Amino acid sequence: MIEIIKSAAAEITIDPKEVAVYLGYYSANGIDDKTINDAITEFKTHSDFKACCVKVPVKIKENIIDLGFMQAESKSLRKNLEGCDEAYILAATTGINSQRLIEKNSVISPIKGIVTDCVGSAAIEAFCDKINLSFENSGFLRPRFSPGYGDLCIDCQRKIVDFLYANKNIGLSLTESLMMVPKKSVTAIIGIGKEKNKCRGNGCMTCKAEKCPYRD
Repeated sequence: MIEIIKSAAAEITIDPKEVAVYLGYYSANGIDDKTINDAITEFKTHSDFKACCVKVPVKIKENIIDLGFMQAESKSLRKNLEGCDEAYILAATTGINSQRLIEKNSVISPIKGIVTDCVGSAAIEAFCDKINLSFENSGFLRPRFSPGYGDLCIDCQRKIVDFLYANKNIGLSLTESLMMVPKKSVTAIIGIGKEKNKCRGNGCMTCKAEKCPYRD
């Protein structure tokens, strides 16, 4: 059964330091803490944090991963899910109004648009982290693994969105080129391991660890 998860913006902690990481070059060239904090406050007023998820069985044969609703060939995902009999399939978004805010601010000022966009990236990851911690077996979860990462085909994005009825449940859809709308959204596969998670991060896509037991 698909579970719908909603969080008030006040419940999501967006770390200014994480925003600065996404800003990279820009944060070191004139974007101060006040600009980032003001952008966080504004973004939260335009956000509608929603997610949907369901638990599925995992079967692995060589590099073929069978999740019941889809099969995928991926060496990277196989490594991530090795030892898992089940996984959560997740789709999450910050809502269409947050995308409109990014677009509006980009017209007002390129820098303002960039800062707002980076706040959105930090916000959706913070929301997904909160969801991870809400699962009863959170300490055994593998890092989130999304379509398009490693050698996992981006086409899996549509299969996840369709399987979760994400358009109906949380207003998340895909363009013909498989870009997510709203932009600040995530789809992910989260393995449930039998041993405590050895990873310090929650998502392979944002982790910078050079050596990890759950990915190439």
